[in-house]
Amino acid sequence: MNWLKDFVEKYYSKSEIFQSHPTIVLELLHIKFELVPAMKDAWGNISIPSPSSSYADWMSTDPNGLNKKVTDKNTSNNYKIKPLIRLMKYWNVKKVNRGYCSFGLETWIVDRSFYGCTNLKDYLFKCFDDLSYSYNDHQHIKDAVDKTKQVIANVRQYEKQENNISAESEIKKIIPDI
Repeated sequence: MNWLKDFVEKYYSKSEIFQSHPTIVLELLHIKFELVPAMKDAWGNISIPSPSSSYADWMSTDPNGLNKKVTDKNTSNNYKIKPLIRLMKYWNVKKVNRGYCSFGLETWIVDRSFYGCTNLKDYLFKCFDDLSYSYNDHQHIKDAVDKTKQVIANVRQYEKQENNISAESEIKKIIPDI
């Protein structure tokens, strides 16, 4: 982690840099790059720090494999998965303060079934319908998930009443830039 921090401070000193365990976030022209320390073993397996640890626990990862899964899933779902991932990551940053591991969230989305979804709203609502938390999760995560699920329920109710203005106003509570 120190090596990554030294690297970005040396080569990108004029850019915004901050730490968000287990990543170093580098912002270049309003694009944020999450740099993660990694280790490769003798067999080529890659491990990254577990998000809930103090760098003592590592979890295996396959970024190239995930990228292929995302691309394949995106293609087979009318190119809605990549925009969905971006929306869910936006929500994770803005409403849950990065409560979910970015890699884990992306993997979770790719492993979901989206049967019956036709537009991005359907995909997004399906993700929030399927989203859950555990007893041990921080209260702010539980509150954000519960609040989001309530907003989705309100949007659905407004849409049944054909009250699109209220539905749009409601959805902006969770993703304001839509």
